Amino acid sequence: MMKTVVILNAAFGARYMFEKVFGGRSAYDRALSWAASVSGGTPVIVLAASDNAERCKREAVSSSVPVSVKEKEVWTTADVLDEIASLSEKAETVLYAAADCPFFDKALSDEILRVHKTYAAEYTFADGYPYGFSPEAIDTGAAAIIASLARQKNLGDEVVTRDAVMKILKTDINSFEIETVLAPKDWRLYRLSFECSTKAGYIASRALYDACGEGKDAASLSEKAVTLVSVLKTVPAFYNVQISGREEGECIYSPYREAYKKTYGEKNPRDMTLAEFRPLVSQMASLSESAVVSLSAWGEPLLHPDFTDFVKETASYDGLSILVETNGLHVTEELCEKVKEASGGKIIWIVLLDAVSEATYKKMRGSEGSLSKAHKAVALLQRAFPDTTYPQFVRTNDNEAELEAFYRFWKDDKNGSKVIIQKYDWFSGLLPECKPADLSPLERNPCWHLRRDMTILSDGSVPPCREYVFNNIIGNAFTESLASIWERMTSYAEKDMKCEYGEVCGKCDEYYTFNF
Repeated sequence: MMKTVVILNAAFGARYMFEKVFGGRSAYDRALSWAASVSGGTPVIVLAASDNAERCKREAVSSSVPVSVKEKEVWTTADVLDEIASLSEKAETVLYAAADCPFFDKALSDEILRVHKTYAAEYTFADGYPYGFSPEAIDTGAAAIIASLARQKNLGDEVVTRDAVMKILKTDINSFEIETVLAPKDWRLYRLSFECSTKAGYIASRALYDACGEGKDAASLSEKAVTLVSVLKTVPAFYNVQISGREEGECIYSPYREAYKKTYGEKNPRDMTLAEFRPLVSQMASLSESAVVSLSAWGEPLLHPDFTDFVKETASYDGLSILVETNGLHVTEELCEKVKEASGGKIIWIVLLDAVSEATYKKMRGSEGSLSKAHKAVALLQRAFPDTTYPQFVRTNDNEAELEAFYRFWKDDKNGSKVIIQKYDWFSGLLPECKPADLSPLERNPCWHLRRDMTILSDGSVPPCREYVFNNIIGNAFTESLASIWERMTSYAEKDMKCEYGEVCGKCDEYYTFNF
């Protein structure tokens, strides 16, 4: 019996997998070479989608690595596990990895195998490293059990994802023998992913290779990666767009109205027009390929008369999805039906509640008698968008006493809602400091927002991030390309990584929060 077989999954997408940018080689070619080095001479199995199977075969021939390509239109989680289980008479262990990762570490893979066999594990993985440096070791005999569990948990028919196996194991984790190879440091907080199916992963992978070249192990690559702005800041993943200039009530945790008056002296800010938005969303799709577009940077988005058209325009791009934060006071059954059709199922709703009682709601949001109306909005949205509607509670000293009641109300059997408990943001001193608890880490990490967010105001102005509100404008999205503005933002990220903070960044405690 063969001891180990390597399975490479090439079905996650091949957008950049065959680009020969790593010393004249592609991520796929490098993954094949790694697989050959740890497989002990047995053929490498490649799971390919129908649209890239022939390319996988051709590239394997030129690499001289013995490969067996197995093709399906779509690979589900159960399909992959069944494939692993089918090898139980030929091999004891499968090393399972993605075919689009250029940095697999042979020594780390050997250590995973050693631990897996020494402790008779059913599943072994490396923990603490960025994604893309190590495989998963799976016992072929256990694969059938894992596949059965996947079907029981209604996960088997899902399209396979990169974390599919661990996702299944977590549903009954005490039933399996699981071992871990720990990284010397925990790099997980950086959420790095070195793969070549997304633009962000591809750019990060190229930048790391350009900085390190050949021969570096996983620990050395990880250590270097977290120092490179070209790795940590690739393309925007979250666009925060203000389409409405109008804000209702007097929300105590929004500096928007006072900041606008102080900056511009005008009472009524403008809305963004659909004609202005269309070229922006086209650039977002081109620059990022995959991103979340929030229509809620400031103001109440449902007050915009063309709101549904903004949703439809964004949803027309395959890689873009929509986020809407609303007070819910303008949600109707008719609106839900129109947005459901316009969004194509690619929308998330956050309803800003912040209270259980009407008195606290008025104190928090300045709207008397509106909490019951907001509750009705949640019910309407949950019927139309059952999996993507979230009641939200922003914790402050003024409403902390109602936090537990809020959570229990929305999580009980009757409501069964997914809720968001949000930290209070004082906007670097623009608002009073009234957070009931300090959740910031002991050591400051590089700011997520400077590295992955872009805020666009209704007049096209782009600040370095939302914390600046209307200050330090670095460009205008109506007259400049988003790519050029994004490049201009790099200096802010570089200074942040060097712990060189200006007044706004120095006072800010949003750096560790992560948007969609």
